Amino acid sequence: MIFRQFCTSDDEISYLLADPVTRYAALLDPNLLAEPDYIEVMNRLDLRLVYVIETHAHESHLSAASVLRTDTGARLVTHSEADISCVDMHVDAGDSIFVGEECISVLATPGHSMCSLSIRWRDRVFTGHTLLAGATGPCLRDDANAGQLFDSVEQRLFALPDETLVYPGRIRNGWRISSIGQERAMNADLQPGTTRGQFIERKQLEAMYGRTWKNDSLAANRHCGI
Repeated sequence: MIFRQFCTSDDEISYLLADPVTRYAALLDPNLLAEPDYIEVMNRLDLRLVYVIETHAHESHLSAASVLRTDTGARLVTHSEADISCVDMHVDAGDSIFVGEECISVLATPGHSMCSLSIRWRDRVFTGHTLLAGATGPCLRDDANAGQLFDSVEQRLFALPDETLVYPGRIRNGWRISSIGQERAMNADLQPGTTRGQFIERKQLEAMYGRTWKNDSLAANRHCGI
């Protein structure tokens, strides 16, 4: 197993997964700020990038997906609901992606956005902005849906074994890794007994007073930097 976590100054997190046999690699949620770091690590480890996977069309940072796709020939993979112009491969719940001899599985986890997905690989799940360490992702976008977010976490992510490692797409309070068991017990948004209605009300209040995103990054990412 070859695995690297990249944290950038905007508190976003991206991931490199690679097969040690074929040296094929995939990048999850690549950030333009870290693009030189990806290239350096892949060159040093003699890896060939074959997939760039976006857990959703990002509003919080500029993606490196288009640059990496052009420079390396990697295929850009997104959920079938993602409105990104240069996608090479759409996936949905239950699909598998083979990176050399490594198999990663797709979970549809809408809510933060309509096109949000999570990626399961071995003993871990990459949750994008759906499930953070100790919280759930914000519902501030036009295509956000708090009810769907509740269902995605409770019915899909919390259905995974407790020992499953959670690798989110964003640092929260300094935390960049968790586990399903820890989130089920201690997540601030989903304390045991929290109902769907209570969760929706909480997210509605969060949207009233929460951070607003500029549309520039989302528009650029949907048009592959154009």
